[in-house]
Amino acid sequence: MAQGTPKVMDNQLYLPDGTEPVCTVESPTWFDWLREAQTFRYYSQRRHNVIRGHGPTLAPISLRKEKRRRGCLWYAYRRSYRVLHKRYVGKSEALTRDRLEEIARALNEVD
Repeated sequence: MAQGTPKVMDNQLYLPDGTEPVCTVESPTWFDWLREAQTFRYYSQRRHNVIRGHGPTLAPISLRKEKRRRGCLWYAYRRSYRVLHKRYVGKSEALTRDRLEEIARALNEVD
């Protein structure tokens, strides 16, 4: 089994042992992969708006699938200054490009 965590960069899914993207976010392959996946890291393309849209990129977030009464739900995590912040994302069908960006923005604003 491969070591490491899958990651989503530039709306492309990369597995830990590969350099080529497996699929794009919101494609049918993406949702098939989410059914089996347990965790991944999301790297946002957005930047903090410091001066006219220029600034550092948002910090990456970790997403993890957790079992609940209503089935498996996804939660996002980001550690900032030794504090772990957690946000509800939704079911696998809700993991769209816009929802991932929204969660990444919300977790980066807690600083």
